[in-house]
Amino acid sequence: MFNNMQTSFKTPSFSFNNTSFTLKKPAPCSLKYHNDLWIYECLRYGLYAFSEDKQEALQQLGEEFAFLYDGLTHEPDEKQTPDAIELRDLLKSDVVKVKRI
Repeated sequence: MFNNMQTSFKTPSFSFNNTSFTLKKPAPCSLKYHNDLWIYECLRYGLYAFSEDKQEALQQLGEEFAFLYDGLTHEPDEKQTPDAIELRDLLKSDVVKVKRI
């Protein structure tokens, strides 16, 4: 029924567990249903999450974002590759508020 369906959307935030990350401006993402999997992509941050359950795939997208943000923003430059530093700087620029809820 949904096979090969794809929808583009913009998300103003990501959340995982008790943390919400509010973005300066909504990030473009996409949702696709293919081969019985819901697939979320947010190419701006290189995020991909998928599951047979749509809500679980969305939760995984939030988890991936939280992992990236927490991992990259707390590491010193000398422990990161140039690509990681570039992504870290993008995350720091894009995230305007981190709120523990």
